[in-house]
Amino acid sequence: MIEPEGDDPEEPFGEHNIYREGKVHLLSEMCETCIFNPRTRPVPGARVAEMVRETMDEEGSTVVCHSTLYNADGKEDQEHAICRGWYDRLAGRDNVLRLAAAMDIIQEVPPPTK
Repeated sequence: MIEPEGDDPEEPFGEHNIYREGKVHLLSEMCETCIFNPRTRPVPGARVAEMVRETMDEEGSTVVCHSTLYNADGKEDQEHAICRGWYDRLAGRDNVLRLAAAMDIIQEVPPPTK
């Protein structure tokens, strides 16, 4: 199996642990306040466009769903997942995620209930 590279083997993708237990974790559907839903997004559209540009500049870079960053108590969550809105629109352009899909190592998880 291909393992992502990183300085810290416990955190191969930096501070966000979308890759764990041998799988890349992805929300099974968009969360209620997905940044890609113009009716409910919590940030301006210009910020979403900026985030998209940033992820397209680096292969394997994704938008982590903001709903998975913190738990119901407002504490940092340890089970992050890729934003479904981002994945549906942009993952096909990223070779790392295309390879993960081909290897069948993408694990869909339900959006958190908060």
